[in-house]
Amino acid sequence: MPASGSVMAQEGRLIYLDHMASTPLDPEVRAAMEPWLDPTQAGNPHSEHPAGWRAMRAIERAREGIAALIGGRPSEIILTSGATEANNLALFGVAQSVEQIIVSAIEHPSVLEPAAALRAGGARVTLLATDTGGRVDLGELERLLAEGPALVSIMAANNEIGTLQSLERIGALCRDHAAIFHSDATQALATEEIDVEAQGIALLSLSGHKLYGPQGIGALYVKGGVALRPLTYGGGQQGGRRAGTLPVALAAGLGAACRLAGERRAADREQLARLRDRLLAALRQGAPTLRRNGAEQEGLPGCLNVTLPGLDAADLLLDLPDLAISTGSACSSTAEAPSHVLRAIGLTAEEAHASLRFGLGRYTTAEEIDWAAERILAALRDRGLAAERAVRHPAAR
Repeated sequence: MPASGSVMAQEGRLIYLDHMASTPLDPEVRAAMEPWLDPTQAGNPHSEHPAGWRAMRAIERAREGIAALIGGRPSEIILTSGATEANNLALFGVAQSVEQIIVSAIEHPSVLEPAAALRAGGARVTLLATDTGGRVDLGELERLLAEGPALVSIMAANNEIGTLQSLERIGALCRDHAAIFHSDATQALATEEIDVEAQGIALLSLSGHKLYGPQGIGALYVKGGVALRPLTYGGGQQGGRRAGTLPVALAAGLGAACRLAGERRAADREQLARLRDRLLAALRQGAPTLRRNGAEQEGLPGCLNVTLPGLDAADLLLDLPDLAISTGSACSSTAEAPSHVLRAIGLTAEEAHASLRFGLGRYTTAEEIDWAAERILAALRDRGLAAERAVRHPAAR
């Protein structure tokens, strides 16, 4: 039987393969949140009475869970509304203390847009190119770092193509040049090991809903000693670094999701890699011209981005209402322009519009993978883009 939370692969039911956009709430995480949704447990965590103290203990437990997942200290965790706020806080909070800002060309819009705003305000901002697999040019990074104190923002794993960056090498370069290294680790933490100390990361962003936690909560790790200018002012919460009353239930959920990720990620990584390879093999068997995007040997196990020449991907999705897949980042899904990530790794605009992104998750089953492959190949055959024969899916490896 499928694990709890799975969407059955059958007629009339949605198969959810968009975990890069958002993961479902894990039942254990929901259980950790439920006590704080009870009206008898009401309490502002910043209030000086027993109800407030209970709530603040829940906040501190959440910080402990987050810190343990990334190798930091609870005092270095700032709770935010999500990774977008964390990324903005990291860039705007440090920009005035450096001479230049270096960001990769394939960052999430919540890094690229703040960088653009800082550039418009007079900051020196450089986009760091990548190779065709999405890996940043470390030689170019080293050259730029030699030009003066910098804030470097490079994501741990890309949200569209799944490419993993060499955090250790980037961190070492930043240490050698006294640069501040920020990494958006939102997509990586569910399956990848992150150690901020060992990898030289001074600022790290994360979000609950990419970790089987709740939407609306995230965090920014700030290494001790790094000065950070706040974005919001008010009651002086979180040491004056981020004002506002903290949501206890959401924080409890994020802490639980982080603890669960630490326990599950090795097993999840192995299972997701098998399912991803199963899906890719089935699609390639039925559509031999299909190409995979990103670094095949250095990618997230649950992420698969493919291009099929001649395909209008957005049009294809209209014929697949029972599949939740995407053509790119959910945060830029209303944009008509082709994916900036796919363009940055060398795809033409036409190729970018012919690309699909699959995000597999903790509760995805082999049955769902096979059903999805059959549905997609049938739709492609209708367009003359797949072999005119039934495709038998390979057994799981």
